[in-house]
Amino acid sequence: MKRSHFALLLPLAAAVALVSCASIQRSQDQGTVRQVASLINAGNAAQLASLSASPFLVDGEVVPLTADVASFWQGIVKAGFRVEGATLDRGDPVGADSFRSFADTMEVKSFFSQYVKKGARVVELATSAGARVRLLVRSQLFSWKILGFKGPF
Repeated sequence: MKRSHFALLLPLAAAVALVSCASIQRSQDQGTVRQVASLINAGNAAQLASLSASPFLVDGEVVPLTADVASFWQGIVKAGFRVEGATLDRGDPVGADSFRSFADTMEVKSFFSQYVKKGARVVELATSAGARVRLLVRSQLFSWKILGFKGPF
């Protein structure tokens, strides 16, 4: 009888572990959305640039230079772009077809294969005004980097 209890406990423990991992990942995705939204709304282009990788993906275009990535964020801020009331809509690990969420082109597919490493995620946020923004992010040791931006759409 004891053996059958153990056989039931093992799958149950594995299921609990999987659920908690998913909730931890969702919490991390929500934190990313909150931080990026806060920096955009505060007009902090310098901090956004420092969190961004180079090369960087904007919609379907690869921005190769760090200075151009900084200019992108400065332009976003200067244009008055805001993501008020931003909430996490979804967060997915990067897979074989994730490049299509930015653009279904060879340039974007190549960017994903060359620069997007294991552990990267596509995070989509929704604003209170109904706009959507997609971020490509990668976790690092105790931080993360923004690899791409798409939106608003």
